[in-house]
Amino acid sequence: MQVAHKRLGTTLYIGLSGELDECAAADVRTKLDIILEADCSRVIFDLADLRFMDSTGIGVLIGRYKKLKARGIPVLLSAPTRSVDRVLSLTGIYDIMPKIG
Repeated sequence: MQVAHKRLGTTLYIGLSGELDECAAADVRTKLDIILEADCSRVIFDLADLRFMDSTGIGVLIGRYKKLKARGIPVLLSAPTRSVDRVLSLTGIYDIMPKIG
């Protein structure tokens, strides 16, 4: 599981690639918490290279969403793969973290 990030203006882009499951969740959570300490106006998770996500992965995203919401920072999800999009759609996560692109 890889986590990459870049900042363009005041937007923080975070790319997730690989499989976000129970085995990877703790490491990803730690990396994201460090990355998300940065000052930004919004966060976009790029899911184009995320091949698999289970309920643990959804928990990781929701946990980061709650931390960012407390700071008034919106979270968006970009370009999920077909299988990840199906899981996210079923959970209703797009109601709180809209899909773009």
